[in-house]
Amino acid sequence: MSNIRLPLISGNADTTKETVILIHGMMRTGRSMRRIGEHLACHGYNIVNCSYESTKTVNEITDELFSALTPIIEAAPKVHFVTHSLGGIILRNAFKDKAPSNIGNVVMHGPPNRGCQHIDHFSWLPFFSRIWGKPARELGTSKKSLPNRLPPINFHCGVIAGNMKGGLGLLLPSPNDGKVTVENTWTEGVAEQIVLPLNHTFMMKNAVAIKNTAHFIKHGKFL
Repeated sequence: MSNIRLPLISGNADTTKETVILIHGMMRTGRSMRRIGEHLACHGYNIVNCSYESTKTVNEITDELFSALTPIIEAAPKVHFVTHSLGGIILRNAFKDKAPSNIGNVVMHGPPNRGCQHIDHFSWLPFFSRIWGKPARELGTSKKSLPNRLPPINFHCGVIAGNMKGGLGLLLPSPNDGKVTVENTWTEGVAEQIVLPLNHTFMMKNAVAIKNTAHFIKHGKFL
C-alpha cells in the first residue's frame, strides 16, 4: 500500500443499513480487520474498513481519518465501531468531547486504554519509532500519556482482552496478551470486559472473539 494515499476508506455511506466502521491497530492496515468485517457483513451490516498511516501522531491520524469518516457516520441510521489496539485510542480521541448521536455499540480488541508498559521499557531506544511507529511514544502508562489524559468513554463499549502472553509479554505483569495487560485494557466508561485465551497480534481474527464481537454489536453485551 506504499503508493496509496492514506487514510484509505473501503466502503461507502449507507442511509438504509446500520454501519460498522473497522479501525485497525498500529503498523497494520485494514486487511487485518477483513475477517471480522466479512462476518459482520453476513449479519446485514454495511461495513467500512479503514487504513491509516502509523507514522503520524495520534492527533494527526484522528483528524485525517475522521475527516474522511464524518460523511459516512452522519449518513448512517446507526453507526457501530470495532477497533484493534491503537484503533481504540484513536476512536476515544475522536469522540473525547462528544460522541455522535447515532452511535450504537463499540467493541475494542486489546486496547491500551491505560497505556502499555512496553512503551515505558523501550521508548528510549534510538530505533524505537522505526519499529513501533510514531504513535507508540504517546501510549505509555504515565499520567501524561495520551490514553491516561483522555476522558472516560462516553459511548456503549465492550472490551475483549487476551491472556495468552508470550515473547515480550514475559516482561509484563500477568495476565497479558503479549503487549497489553488485561488490567490496562479497562478504563472508566467500559460497559463490559471479557478475557479470552488470545494473543494481541491476531486476536481480532479469532473465531470466538469475532462471534462475541457480533453479539455485542447487535445486543450490547457479550455471549
